[in-house]
Amino acid sequence: MSTAFEPRPAEGLNYPNLVQLFAARVRRTPHAPALRHKHASTWQTLTWTQWWDAAREVAAGLVTKFGLRAGGTVAICAPTRVEWIIADLAVAMAGAISVPIYPSLTEENIRYILQDSACTVLLADANRRVPGGLDLGVVLFDGDADLSWRALRAAGREALEQPEIDDELTGRADALGLEDTATHVYTSGTTGVPKGVVLTHRNLVYEAWAIKNVVPVDGTDEQLLVLPLAHIFARHLVWGAVEQGAVTAIGEGEAQLAANLLEVAPTFMGAVPRMYEKAYARVMREIVGRSVIVQRGFDLSMEVGRRVSAYRQRGQEPPASLQLRAAVAEKLFFSRVKQMFGGRLRFYVCGGAALNQEVAEFFHACGMLILEGYGLSETTGATNVNRPDRFRFGTVGPSMPGCEVRIAEDGEVLVRGHNVMSRYHGDPQGTAEAFDAEGWFKTGDVGELQDGFLRITERKKDLFKTGSGKYIAPRMLEGRLRVGEGIGHVLVYGDGKPFVVALIALDAPPLLAMSEREGLGCRTYEDLAAHPRVRQLVQEHVDTVNASVARYETIKRVFIAPEPLSLEAGELTPTRKVRRAAVVKRYAEALEGLYEGADLPGRSRRDSVA
Repeated sequence: MSTAFEPRPAEGLNYPNLVQLFAARVRRTPHAPALRHKHASTWQTLTWTQWWDAAREVAAGLVTKFGLRAGGTVAICAPTRVEWIIADLAVAMAGAISVPIYPSLTEENIRYILQDSACTVLLADANRRVPGGLDLGVVLFDGDADLSWRALRAAGREALEQPEIDDELTGRADALGLEDTATHVYTSGTTGVPKGVVLTHRNLVYEAWAIKNVVPVDGTDEQLLVLPLAHIFARHLVWGAVEQGAVTAIGEGEAQLAANLLEVAPTFMGAVPRMYEKAYARVMREIVGRSVIVQRGFDLSMEVGRRVSAYRQRGQEPPASLQLRAAVAEKLFFSRVKQMFGGRLRFYVCGGAALNQEVAEFFHACGMLILEGYGLSETTGATNVNRPDRFRFGTVGPSMPGCEVRIAEDGEVLVRGHNVMSRYHGDPQGTAEAFDAEGWFKTGDVGELQDGFLRITERKKDLFKTGSGKYIAPRMLEGRLRVGEGIGHVLVYGDGKPFVVALIALDAPPLLAMSEREGLGCRTYEDLAAHPRVRQLVQEHVDTVNASVARYETIKRVFIAPEPLSLEAGELTPTRKVRRAAVVKRYAEALEGLYEGADLPGRSRRDSVA
């Protein structure tokens, strides 16, 4: 009997390509709001028709000004902004392939991606340093130069007055099929050079449909987009909004996030765990700074909230007496927490890395639901996600409709479905190694399935064994440590060693605020890293985490990094994940030094911060 895989359901592929998916949305709600963005300190709105028209102008400009051919490649390198989103649709309209590039990458990495994907045009913000020596047309989003975004749109608008150009674009869009390439998404990776993930129109059309079937939003909803659009998570949130008719408001960046939340008051949004962890730390910091009476009132409210949460998790309504107490807690505390996010949020979506379960449970007790999901660039984003009516904290939820997930004998998570990439660009060997004989994509993550819910436990390659033969899952420990106030990034270390240690990079802003409150005199990160009070706080949090894990998993010693981990130094990926190999290499002497003169883990000793 054949084991060939035929994904179901086929109805997920309702359109032959992304352009037709978008055209259907324009036909349904042509004058409804689609995009919001900040211009001259004021929020501006584009309707679905205006978005379509703007993208068509850009597509015509790319074809006539740069000779962009069908199947050609266009790079987009800029922070999240309205032009980025318009450009993504425009490239598809021209029958071409978009290549998103993280603007935080080094010039060397940008050059590599441009060359590897054979880009002929680069769309970039004015601050981007374009690598020299490439045969490349460059359009800057800012300014009024001949090769500016404004000039490109004007050229395209003029070109569309010629019937043959209009017909050319229509013909290119109509010719696109599900198997045609839509985009190359280069993985940020924690080691090695980026891989170009080839995603087809099939992948993206399916993913937009699948999102519609698990995250219930419509034209009355508005999301605040804060993720980098080079990340597939952000792209599928945008295309999911197109499928469902929801409004996308484009955030101004991390520095303006708090203000944008209040201005937009989104009904849903997607973000990486760090945003939720920072919000959690902010709430706890504000409560700790209040009077004993307020702190006690908050603790009592949280007890009520957790009881209500327990009922909700079981799909039950809390008893009337508990609902009455919850209403009091809502008025006194929880409404203020919700107002930090604008006051209208129905749910959050979390992806990109593992979310600490404590954070998810805290926000749910406050009446806010975080739906954690899981996916990779190779799977066009989500393969699994919790639902508003079916969720389980500590898991990434059930699989998306039409996507199959199973666990291999060694614990690796395997995936098949319309969302799985076609190949790695220019890497047939890597492509072959990524799939097994039955077409299952090997994610590289270790997990377990229970009642249909997937739990990711670790990256397969990150698991290590201590000298005593105990396996350690560093990501779990790192996630728990990161929740502590003032802790930015964490690396757990100990492969082949007698016990586990950790490197911690500080989150300076809240610690500097504490320094001012307590008169510690710290003015810089370096001051904080050397101050005994900061070391005490770090040790207290390490002790708290150690109390919740097995003895062989406890962090025995800690090294505080003398400066923050950074993208520029190659220690973080563009999505702010730690590049383990790079950090271990840089701080090898310090990490090894944590074992010098150390007692064996079975003996009584005081854990210490170095």
